[in-house]
Amino acid sequence: MTKTYSIKIEYSPVYECIASFYAYINRKEGKNLYLDNDWRDETARRLPPSFAAELADERWEVLHRIVLLAAQSPAKTSVEQFLDWLGAIPAGEIYERLAPWVSAIPLNLGEIRDRSLSLLSRWHEHYFAALEPQILDRLAASARRFARMAEQMEPPELVEEATNGIRIEPTDHLQQVVLAPQYHCAPTTILDFYRGIATCLYPVADAAAGPDPLRELLPLAQCLADEKRLQILRCLAEKPCTLGELQQQVSLAKSTVHHHISTLRRAGMIRAHFADSTTAIGYSLRERFLDRLPELIMTFLSSGGNGR
Repeated sequence: MTKTYSIKIEYSPVYECIASFYAYINRKEGKNLYLDNDWRDETARRLPPSFAAELADERWEVLHRIVLLAAQSPAKTSVEQFLDWLGAIPAGEIYERLAPWVSAIPLNLGEIRDRSLSLLSRWHEHYFAALEPQILDRLAASARRFARMAEQMEPPELVEEATNGIRIEPTDHLQQVVLAPQYHCAPTTILDFYRGIATCLYPVADAAAGPDPLRELLPLAQCLADEKRLQILRCLAEKPCTLGELQQQVSLAKSTVHHHISTLRRAGMIRAHFADSTTAIGYSLRERFLDRLPELIMTFLSSGGNGR
């Protein structure tokens, strides 16, 4: 029997700084985030024009390795502390910190570090340093809550609870999952696998404004209003399925089925199962949403004008 992995739950503003930067520059993913184009436009107006123009064509393909490096860093109590540490360590030490976990490491680590440091430093100065403190306070509170839950729950169940439906399966290779809260990319989870470790930045959607029953209820209602998504739920009620099996059942293009599955997963209605890779190995029904839905409806209806 495969031994389960360990969980490292940690809060750091560094993860949120990275997530906020990613949410801003990744316009393709932006349509799936709660923070919409209005947030991006408002943020762009706060940035120096030259920096905003620079970010309009920024790819920043090293995001996930920066997250892994942050997980390995001894200095991340504040963003400033992490940036000072990142700027001071030589490229050789970066290599040593990444080598146990990453199979292919670019030769120009110093150049990549300098570019990342420049972007994150200016992003922190012009945007993140002015972030509302209550957002970071609620992220820290979420990490403390899951740390308490970790004493009672197995790691796969804890990850599923935090991510609202991502299940990281134990394997012979996976040793540890780093679980950290983030707000800017909600309801998306930023998940990555390396050799023996996974980083999972889970969404805390209510970090800015507090609990809102409509925010959780609306995605569920939208999923139930789509015939193809209902068919997918019915298939998964019978048995877990792979993407290919679901495609055969609903007779749609694989990309369309994947879109529906992603929407259902973000709504917390299904599980996506992962094993040592960011490509899901299968999907299953989360029956708990059947109990959660009437509870959310009653909460919303009884909230009067406070629902939103």
